[in-house]
Amino acid sequence: MNHFFKLLSTVALALVVVSCSQKEQTGKATLSGKFTGAFPDGKVYELKVSVPNMIFENVHQQFLDYETRVESDGTFSLSVPLYSPVYAMLSINDNECGMILLSSDQETKIELFLDENNDIKFKMLKGEMLTSEDFEKINQLSSGLSYAIMDPATTLSGLRYDMTPDEYKNYLLQWTENQIALIEKNQDASKKLKKITVDNIKWATFTAYLFNYRDILQWLYENQSSEKDTVFTPASIDKSYYSFLGFFDFNNPPTLVGVHYSGMCQAILNDSILNIPDIENMALADWLKATKSIMADLIGADEGIFYDFLTLYAYSKQLDATHPKQLSDKQIEEIKTYFKNPTFAKYLFEKNEELKQSNLPVVINETPDYPKNQFIETIVSKYKGKLVVIDLWATWCSPCMMAIADMRPLKAEMKNKDVVWVYITSTSSPKDIWREKIERIGGEHYYITADEWQSFSVSGKYETEYIPTYLIFDAEGNFVKKFISYPGKEEIREVIERSL
Repeated sequence: MNHFFKLLSTVALALVVVSCSQKEQTGKATLSGKFTGAFPDGKVYELKVSVPNMIFENVHQQFLDYETRVESDGTFSLSVPLYSPVYAMLSINDNECGMILLSSDQETKIELFLDENNDIKFKMLKGEMLTSEDFEKINQLSSGLSYAIMDPATTLSGLRYDMTPDEYKNYLLQWTENQIALIEKNQDASKKLKKITVDNIKWATFTAYLFNYRDILQWLYENQSSEKDTVFTPASIDKSYYSFLGFFDFNNPPTLVGVHYSGMCQAILNDSILNIPDIENMALADWLKATKSIMADLIGADEGIFYDFLTLYAYSKQLDATHPKQLSDKQIEEIKTYFKNPTFAKYLFEKNEELKQSNLPVVINETPDYPKNQFIETIVSKYKGKLVVIDLWATWCSPCMMAIADMRPLKAEMKNKDVVWVYITSTSSPKDIWREKIERIGGEHYYITADEWQSFSVSGKYETEYIPTYLIFDAEGNFVKKFISYPGKEEIREVIERSL
């Protein structure tokens, strides 16, 4: 994403979910149109829509791109799978043109034309768009509030470490309501733009804060209290604390950035107080009944798309567990029957297939003897004739774990090629947790001492003191590429394919 999407990265919009007709749903939106006027000879126009990913799993998947080309007769059509209505960035030849609303089983039509400077432009024929002027107004209304939410110095300034759960919750919600009141008083913005801005603030608000009462109070204690030597234990919370969920409209997901919604759904599933049961050992109807008995009063609804997303994440949790389980035949049939929008089922079936294909055996290796500052080279030499991808990671490193999960489909693609995946961690990762994690990861594993880690991470020529770090070597043992932090599986794939 370039400048325009960076500007919008904290903006989350909400719309009433578009109802569909009684015909069978496809789960896909259609973008179509035609170039008006004489089509320039020899000119190629590539159309791309960048769609917010509502099944957000890591930072490299915030947007999904779909592309098509304008035909020589000036026509074009593009089908885009969707979970719910979203605004997508339309780009033509990589130039961002504006945001258009896409909805499942709905057609959006645009007209392309050249302006007086021969620059490509578009206008809506059927559908809805947001202009750059709209977003400028939204940002004026927000006045940095989305950023303030993420800034503890601003947001947490009125919080105290000795607050009860209700005091803590009410402070955060009241802070947000005060910001919303300021937006509503604005006389220069339309009702539509004010609603968009209010929805943005609400969905960006405190996903992390409200679900992390104990951790935040511990942080506040360490930064506010003068009694650092005493043991501090925040108050316990019960189910009534989660009344804050009614503050959000879960049946109207945000239409620009999926991270807030997906984060909230996953937090709900993983919360020990709410205690939603695992789906793997239950019939879907029984799981939904149990889940709705917990959630319906809290969110104010016992039906709607929220339960579709929660069901999807529950199955996804089963497929991503430390000891994952593939979907059973019964689950596959229940998924086919339950989801009216087939995009949900397609995602789960693809994830299930990736799990089948990516199950690599786990090999635990002893640390070899190695010359000084030659640890990495000694490891690589063991796999002569194969391309080696070294992943430096830790069990406590969330970016490491998200990257490992994201690379599963790439490992499945490379399963029958001369590629070996080597994972190195140190005693900073508890050994019992490490043994559990690697069963899900597969590949070649080394568990080394802190001194051994130090010998190559700081002193070695690769300077790999940060994690995750990736080192790639070709089949002859030649160093090819280093990535500090996860670049995304496509960049790693490109390096692998170029080096095989």
